[in-house]
Amino acid sequence: MDRILSCAKCSFETSESLTRCPNCGGRLQSAKKVRVLGWLLLLIGTGLVIFMGALGLYLGQIITQPGDSTSTTRFTGGPQDVMLIVAIFGLVISFGLASMAGGIWQIIYGKPNRILMVAMFLVAGILVAIAWGIKAMS
Repeated sequence: MDRILSCAKCSFETSESLTRCPNCGGRLQSAKKVRVLGWLLLLIGTGLVIFMGALGLYLGQIITQPGDSTSTTRFTGGPQDVMLIVAIFGLVISFGLASMAGGIWQIIYGKPNRILMVAMFLVAGILVAIAWGIKAMS
Protein backbone atom coordinates (compact mmCIF):
# COMPACT_ATOMS: atom_id res chain seq x y z
CA MET A 1 0.00 0.00 0.00
CA ASP A 2 1.31 3.46 -0.90
CA ARG A 3 2.15 5.87 1.85
CA ILE A 4 -0.29 8.80 1.79
CA LEU A 5 1.04 12.20 2.80
CA SER A 6 -1.29 15.03 3.75
CA CYS A 7 -1.06 18.76 4.40
CA ALA A 8 -2.61 20.08 7.61
CA LYS A 9 -3.07 23.57 6.13
CA CYS A 10 -5.01 22.85 2.94
CA SER A 11 -5.87 19.10 3.21
CA PHE A 12 -3.86 18.24 0.06
CA GLU A 13 -3.08 14.51 -0.17
CA THR A 14 -0.56 12.69 -2.31
CA SER A 15 1.27 9.38 -2.54
CA GLU A 16 4.28 11.07 -4.15
CA SER A 17 7.49 11.50 -2.18
CA LEU A 18 7.23 15.22 -1.45
CA THR A 19 8.22 17.16 1.67
CA ARG A 20 6.22 20.33 0.97
CA CYS A 21 2.67 20.85 -0.27
CA PRO A 22 2.60 22.10 -3.87
CA ASN A 23 -0.58 24.12 -3.10
CA CYS A 24 0.37 26.08 0.01
CA GLY A 25 3.95 25.14 0.88
CA GLY A 26 2.95 23.49 4.15
CA ARG A 27 4.78 20.47 5.47
CA LEU A 28 3.41 17.08 4.38
CA GLN A 29 3.07 14.39 7.03
CA SER A 30 2.32 10.70 6.88
CA ALA A 31 -0.79 9.30 8.54
CA LYS A 32 1.45 7.29 10.89
CA LYS A 33 3.20 10.43 12.16
CA VAL A 34 -0.11 12.26 12.55
CA ARG A 35 -1.48 9.33 14.58
CA VAL A 36 1.57 9.41 16.89
CA LEU A 37 1.02 13.14 17.38
CA GLY A 38 -2.65 12.36 18.03
CA TRP A 39 -1.69 10.03 20.88
CA LEU A 40 0.50 12.81 22.29
CA LEU A 41 -2.41 15.30 22.07
CA LEU A 42 -4.72 12.81 23.75
CA LEU A 43 -2.21 12.25 26.57
CA ILE A 44 -1.61 15.97 27.14
CA GLY A 45 -5.33 16.81 26.98
CA THR A 46 -6.25 14.02 29.40
CA GLY A 47 -3.52 15.15 31.80
CA LEU A 48 -4.78 18.75 31.68
CA VAL A 49 -8.39 17.77 32.31
CA ILE A 50 -7.52 15.45 35.20
CA PHE A 51 -5.07 17.88 36.81
CA MET A 52 -7.31 20.94 36.50
CA GLY A 53 -10.36 18.96 37.61
CA ALA A 54 -8.58 17.73 40.74
CA LEU A 55 -7.14 21.17 41.45
CA GLY A 56 -10.59 22.71 40.93
CA LEU A 57 -12.16 20.31 43.42
CA TYR A 58 -9.45 21.09 45.96
CA LEU A 59 -9.79 24.85 45.51
CA GLY A 60 -13.58 24.53 45.57
CA GLN A 61 -13.36 23.02 49.05
CA ILE A 62 -11.10 25.84 50.22
CA ILE A 63 -13.39 28.52 48.75
CA THR A 64 -16.61 27.09 50.18
CA GLN A 65 -15.26 26.46 53.70
CA PRO A 66 -14.31 29.65 55.48
CA GLY A 67 -11.85 27.97 57.88
CA ASP A 68 -10.31 29.69 60.85
CA SER A 69 -8.14 32.79 60.75
CA THR A 70 -4.92 30.85 61.43
CA SER A 71 -5.43 28.39 58.58
CA THR A 72 -2.99 28.62 55.66
CA THR A 73 -5.64 27.35 53.24
CA ARG A 74 -8.17 30.13 53.71
CA PHE A 75 -9.67 31.95 50.71
CA THR A 76 -9.86 35.70 51.20
CA GLY A 77 -11.00 36.78 47.73
CA GLY A 78 -14.35 38.08 46.64
CA PRO A 79 -16.97 36.96 44.10
CA GLN A 80 -15.01 38.47 41.18
CA ASP A 81 -11.97 36.42 42.18
CA VAL A 82 -14.05 33.25 42.24
CA MET A 83 -15.46 34.04 38.79
CA LEU A 84 -11.96 34.62 37.41
CA ILE A 85 -10.72 31.34 38.88
CA VAL A 86 -13.70 29.44 37.48
CA ALA A 87 -13.26 31.09 34.05
CA ILE A 88 -9.55 30.24 33.86
CA PHE A 89 -10.09 26.68 35.02
CA GLY A 90 -12.96 26.29 32.56
CA LEU A 91 -10.81 27.55 29.68
CA VAL A 92 -7.91 25.25 30.58
CA ILE A 93 -10.27 22.29 30.84
CA SER A 94 -11.83 23.31 27.50
CA PHE A 95 -8.35 23.41 25.97
CA GLY A 96 -7.69 19.93 27.38
CA LEU A 97 -10.99 18.59 26.01
CA ALA A 98 -10.28 20.10 22.58
CA SER A 99 -6.81 18.52 22.67
CA MET A 100 -8.36 15.17 23.53
CA ALA A 101 -10.91 15.48 20.72
CA GLY A 102 -8.21 16.51 18.24
CA GLY A 103 -6.00 13.64 19.32
CA ILE A 104 -8.81 11.10 18.96
CA TRP A 105 -9.63 12.50 15.52
CA GLN A 106 -6.00 12.21 14.43
CA ILE A 107 -5.71 8.66 15.76
CA ILE A 108 -8.84 7.54 13.91
CA TYR A 109 -8.45 9.41 10.61
CA GLY A 110 -4.68 9.93 10.33
CA LYS A 111 -5.00 13.65 9.65
CA PRO A 112 -5.70 16.70 11.81
CA ASN A 113 -9.10 18.34 12.09
CA ARG A 114 -8.71 22.00 11.18
CA ILE A 115 -11.81 23.12 13.11
CA LEU A 116 -10.53 21.54 16.34
CA MET A 117 -7.09 23.06 15.77
CA VAL A 118 -8.62 26.53 15.39
CA ALA A 119 -10.71 25.99 18.53
CA MET A 120 -7.60 25.02 20.51
CA PHE A 121 -5.70 28.09 19.30
CA LEU A 122 -8.66 30.36 20.15
CA VAL A 123 -8.87 29.02 23.70
CA ALA A 124 -5.09 29.31 24.08
CA GLY A 125 -5.28 32.91 22.84
CA ILE A 126 -8.01 33.73 25.36
CA LEU A 127 -5.87 32.24 28.15
CA VAL A 128 -2.88 34.35 27.07
CA ALA A 129 -5.07 37.48 26.94
CA ILE A 130 -6.34 36.78 30.47
CA ALA A 131 -2.77 36.27 31.69
CA TRP A 132 -1.69 39.60 30.14
CA GLY A 133 -4.70 41.31 31.69
CA ILE A 134 -3.91 39.92 35.14
CA LYS A 135 -0.27 40.91 34.79
CA ALA A 136 -1.25 44.44 33.72
CA MET A 137 -3.56 44.83 36.75
CA SER A 138 -0.90 43.79 39.25
